[in-house]
Amino acid sequence: MNRTIDAAPDYGLLGEPAQSGFPDLVHIEPLRERSGPRRWRIAAHRHPALHQIFWIERGGGTIRLDDTTHTLTDGTLASVPAGTVHGFHFLAGTEGVVTTLPDIVFDPIRLSVDRAQRLVRPLVLSCPDDAPPALTALAGEHRDRAPNRAEALRAHVALLLIWILRHANHAQAGPQDSPGPPTAGSLLFSRFQDLLDGEYARLHTVDAYARALAVTAPHLSRVCRQARGRSASALIRDRQMLEARRLLAYTQIRVAEIAYELGYSDPAYFSRVFAAHTGLSPRAFRQGFTDRTAGDT
Repeated sequence: MNRTIDAAPDYGLLGEPAQSGFPDLVHIEPLRERSGPRRWRIAAHRHPALHQIFWIERGGGTIRLDDTTHTLTDGTLASVPAGTVHGFHFLAGTEGVVTTLPDIVFDPIRLSVDRAQRLVRPLVLSCPDDAPPALTALAGEHRDRAPNRAEALRAHVALLLIWILRHANHAQAGPQDSPGPPTAGSLLFSRFQDLLDGEYARLHTVDAYARALAVTAPHLSRVCRQARGRSASALIRDRQMLEARRLLAYTQIRVAEIAYELGYSDPAYFSRVFAAHTGLSPRAFRQGFTDRTAGDT
């Protein structure tokens, strides 16, 4: 048992509670906005359902990934999968950005471009002469809120992941960075993710997923804890609630209809589950998102 990982707090977006809403497809933020006020130190933590990509344009410091520490310099990119314990000690004045992708966005794109599953493990790449052009395009699209924004954001994310994979393939990886062959546990977790992505509205219990995967429920939950630091039941609920937030944020479907679409026979029970997960009722969440987006126009 890794006590360091067990002790690390779970966060949602950059220090917000893990249950906080994440209604947008992607979040992009300068490092100085959160790191500067914290004296350029971010304590070890993890995001159960968020993948993050850190780009260091100038400056540097160190990043801790689970039980290893890596040096950051000008032109360093760090890809941090969901569930990875990470913390930072930046040099004062470091310039760069962090791109945060919820699993509901990241996983389908990764599956389409990352057959070798390199991005399910942390990556730290030194790219001093080659900044990712897709990152600049992604930031511009995220800021402008033009028509077909969602499709454009997904396309730019795909290009960014391809850029990362190409640089990872060309990097002179040491033994500690080699991805190695996938383990039985990682293959099972990948199968679970694929099944969850397709059946989250129909299958709601760990037993149901375990039967479909021909394993026991305790074994499936152990594999999930090893991969993401969370139980299978928590990941199932996370996936359902991510979809609920997306439907509340981007559609006008009634709350009762969303409940039925996600496999809940009782809309009132769905509302209670949603409120316990996010701290807000479905209607309050939708209103808060509407108010935030109205302020951006």
